[in-house]
Amino acid sequence: MRTRFVNIRLYLAFFTALACAIALPALFPSWKLTFFAPFIIITYYKKPFSACLWLALASGLAMDLLSDQRHLGIHALNYCLTTCILYSQKNNFFEESLSTLPIMTFLFALISTIIQIPLYSLFEKKLPLSGQWLLTDLLLFPLLDAIYGFAAFRLIPFFLPRSPKREYFMD
Repeated sequence: MRTRFVNIRLYLAFFTALACAIALPALFPSWKLTFFAPFIIITYYKKPFSACLWLALASGLAMDLLSDQRHLGIHALNYCLTTCILYSQKNNFFEESLSTLPIMTFLFALISTIIQIPLYSLFEKKLPLSGQWLLTDLLLFPLLDAIYGFAAFRLIPFFLPRSPKREYFMD
């Protein structure tokens, strides 16, 4: 019974991330958020490593389908590599803490951006690396990802009515 609720919460988290990935770029086109990062972080605490890799692959493929790049699989590879690097760090943070999801989302977005540089250089185009790019893409956007993860996956569910049988996301 517990696994059924975990799976329902993960589906809900995935479709929340997917809805944000579809809707938010229309509202904030200049923001480059890692929409599936909070979902993938949630899976670290709910599923074994192999399942997290599959879910990271699915999330990356969803982003590949929604992006305007020409090569299918860049986000999928990026999310899988980031999961390989970051998954073991889940032991350093308590699942129940309100700060865990934003911190891990920040780390996921930062590592993902660092991995994205050589991937785009290999398959797409060279990224113009500058001081402003370092500030925005390695600090500001991961910080926005952390705020997005906290707001969409922790704050909003915290204020929703709860029943004893229903739990939200990482509770």
